[in-house]
Amino acid sequence: MGRERILADLHAALTGDGAAAISQAISGLGGIGKTQTAVEYAYRYGQGETPLYEWVFWVKADTELNVIQDFGAIAIAVEVPGAEALKLEERVQAAKQWLNKNGGWLLIFDNADDPRLLRPYRTTNSAGRVLLTSRAQSFGIVGIGKALALEKLEPEEAERFLWERTGRAIPPVASAETEAVVAIAAELDYLPLALEQAAAYVEHKDTTFEKYFQSYQRRRLKLLEKQGPETGDYPASVATTWQLNFEAVQAESEASARVLELSAFLAADAIPYELLVLGREQLGEEIAAALADFDADPVVLEELLEPLTQYSLIRLDAQNDAYSIHRLVQAVV
Repeated sequence: MGRERILADLHAALTGDGAAAISQAISGLGGIGKTQTAVEYAYRYGQGETPLYEWVFWVKADTELNVIQDFGAIAIAVEVPGAEALKLEERVQAAKQWLNKNGGWLLIFDNADDPRLLRPYRTTNSAGRVLLTSRAQSFGIVGIGKALALEKLEPEEAERFLWERTGRAIPPVASAETEAVVAIAAELDYLPLALEQAAAYVEHKDTTFEKYFQSYQRRRLKLLEKQGPETGDYPASVATTWQLNFEAVQAESEASARVLELSAFLAADAIPYELLVLGREQLGEEIAAALADFDADPVVLEELLEPLTQYSLIRLDAQNDAYSIHRLVQAVV
């Protein structure tokens, strides 16, 4: 889904005619651009002569400590009397009381990969709006129904980003450089974080896209990881961004970790559930054991895949009994 489309859908969900909820979530793979989309939404509707939101609050939600500190800081930002003298827990309560009494605000919880952390911070004020960015896909615990799934960039968006990020004008006619940009975007499967790393390398080395693509074909992930991201508020490179998720999956389920490893060797799109079910006895003892009761209890397949969907490492297509995996997730695995 293009970025303009998802921004429009987000705006309609939160504020349009018949807005369905006071809270919404943007879900997707690490590095897909969730934070950048939230920043763009906040900028568009929290700035200008007649902003839709009088206040925009940003809360880092990756850890419980960050949530407490940033949420408590709201009380100081809105100048609750005596807020600076309050203990942190008291400041949090003061912030919550202010949010419940006042409107015209947008509260963004960024990187809320464990939505359970946010339960104590739920508000009941329909005059405010809450937006989450998360790798998770289920948010019922915080009262949010279906999240907006952020997919990779459209090809034209990815190609335009490479030109603009390196400060180069798009040539008026096709050339080796334009062909290389198309090829790089496709090889990186239109992932914003990977595109940022590639563009940063091209800019730093003052090289051409054609030369970068030639090197990438030989060194692939090793070349990509030569240069970390510099713009877009990405905290880490592609490999580092997903490493903790891989470790979390393995800690929760060895069988799910084996599915992830297997998926790295398959065509990335429309991997059939049938491959796991019918082939379970040949796919290792962990997968075989996890799916042993499938014939009598088919839900065990969803349980096997759930740790992978929890971090958006795979995307389910239940209608066609299949799932997909990003090509760079395959490369890192």
